[in-house]
Amino acid sequence: MAITEGSSQGLHQVLCFALAGEAYALPILKVREIQAQATLTRIPKAPPYMPGVINLRGAIVPILELRHRFNLGEAPEDTRPVIVIVEVQGRTLGIRVDSVSDVLDLDPAAIRQAPELGAQGALGREFIAGLASLPGADGTEAMLILLDLDRLLSDHELLALESAVV
Repeated sequence: MAITEGSSQGLHQVLCFALAGEAYALPILKVREIQAQATLTRIPKAPPYMPGVINLRGAIVPILELRHRFNLGEAPEDTRPVIVIVEVQGRTLGIRVDSVSDVLDLDPAAIRQAPELGAQGALGREFIAGLASLPGADGTEAMLILLDLDRLLSDHELLALESAVV
């Protein structure tokens, strides 16, 4: 089986989450914690993908809104977003997602490269590390989009976030 729950050697552990009805994942080794009840403080003139910061035990952590970053529109009113605290290029950052589901072990052989999209083959791929199939409860398969956290923000954007919270 390509995807299993639990921990086994040789498998790649990922944290799965939902965003605009799609299944995404990121490497579990990049995740520090999950915050379900964090209070967001808005930063004036911040880009739409950075709605603000949170105070995490005395540390000011910038938050990245993945819906805005991926141009997925606003979350429905009944959505209670969750903030996943991650390490990105040596910096602590929160990413806001619709919900977190579970941790899965992926066989590296089951991870496929994202297809080329658009005229130059890079449309939408810059953040994607790969794709994997998830068996559904009804016998169908869904795609799991594996994110490359180190490519979510450019060096310039990371520096801008850092300067906004210092």
